[in-house]
Amino acid sequence: MRLNGNPLKTTIAATALAMTTSVLCLRAASADPPDRRLEVGIVGRFMPTGWFEWSGHTPSELAAYPTLGGAPFVDWRLDRVFSIGFMPELTLNVIPKLDTDYPVSAMITGAVRLKAQYPDWHLVIPYVLLAPGYSVLFRYGEVQAGDAHGFSLGAYAGFRIPVSKRNAILAEGGYLRGFQSDGVSAYAPSYVVMALGWQLAP
Repeated sequence: MRLNGNPLKTTIAATALAMTTSVLCLRAASADPPDRRLEVGIVGRFMPTGWFEWSGHTPSELAAYPTLGGAPFVDWRLDRVFSIGFMPELTLNVIPKLDTDYPVSAMITGAVRLKAQYPDWHLVIPYVLLAPGYSVLFRYGEVQAGDAHGFSLGAYAGFRIPVSKRNAILAEGGYLRGFQSDGVSAYAPSYVVMALGWQLAP
């Protein structure tokens, strides 16, 4: 660019170049490093309410007791928005609300994680997560019921808050729907889910 030796034009051009360079450097510094595609973490879950699909029982009997669970996860970022991963889940005390004796089960699920995030908010990064999987319920009460297996589907929305270049805390809520059966009849719990967790980009 030729400025014809004009000091004012030279100063304006240098200032504009410096400002542009500063903005690009700030954006590059705040962006996620391109080589950190692996993300690992864990969430703790609280299910305040739920429902059961259980053959032979009326809908009024099919509420579920509140319960707790947890899920470590591993994600692989495909780009700045989409990622795919895997998540083993454990849900304790899967119990239908019945006045009589009831089965007490634990549910173990292996789920695929399909996540989309909005990465351009640097303080809070919102995301949505779909988690189809397969689950098995193991009875550990005395009642002769509660063993079942089948597909499940979780749908969640949440956000993560970066606390350093590699670490973030996250919160999410959603719904976990079960489609299990004992081979003869349906025995499928579903829950409202609230979760808090931590994520690391190694």
